[in-house]
Amino acid sequence: MLQRMTPKDYSEFWERESSQFALDNIYARLSQLVPEEATLEIGCGAGWSTLSLAKTRPVLAVDNNTHLIGLAQSRLNDNGVTAQIIQSDLFEPSANLLSAIQAFQPKVVVGWFIGSHPDDNDKRTPANLRAEEKPKVYRESVEDRLVALPLCPPSVEWVHTVQRGGIPPGVTEAQVKEGMAKEYEKYMFNNSGFTVTDVQLLHWNQVAGKFPYVQTVRPDLPAGKPQPVIISILAHRKVSV
Repeated sequence: MLQRMTPKDYSEFWERESSQFALDNIYARLSQLVPEEATLEIGCGAGWSTLSLAKTRPVLAVDNNTHLIGLAQSRLNDNGVTAQIIQSDLFEPSANLLSAIQAFQPKVVVGWFIGSHPDDNDKRTPANLRAEEKPKVYRESVEDRLVALPLCPPSVEWVHTVQRGGIPPGVTEAQVKEGMAKEYEKYMFNNSGFTVTDVQLLHWNQVAGKFPYVQTVRPDLPAGKPQPVIISILAHRKVSV
């Protein structure tokens, strides 16, 4: 059952979970998969991702959770790394955020481990969904915004999204990569002007974390316990002929 958390509760849970990702070098490895260009980060989280990205490129980050922004800013300050972080709702971007994006002219948009606390999930998903269905639908709603105005202006050449997943028993990594590429081409990138260029799977030490993940039932996949992986999907803007 989905644990009911306030924005502060969520920030504390995510601080612990993302710290484990950082310890496992997940953020460092993900940042190496993204072109080192001006990057708009959708969801700074506790700042580990922002820190990793901002070490090698300019970063403009946005989050709606002020508690997470505080953690992220402190993490940047402690490491002597700079990035601009703006507090704004992604679904109703503030004038400040829109102005910053216009001035920044990002070449890359990233959205890693997209999620939020239950109040956001409820607000931004259909009311008839079960609680365990809402996080996936919320993530997909945000992903749709990664490839559309105003969060994705014409200056953007690359979009990178990352989610947690698993390799079902009897399924190869190559099959998972091919399936994810097809799924994202059909849904997130359909008619967006972008196409998937790379899918990577990073092994994930899920047992080390304590985050209350919601497991989505997939009757179309083989039964059995999947092998946890981090799924990286990189897309490039199609070149007009």
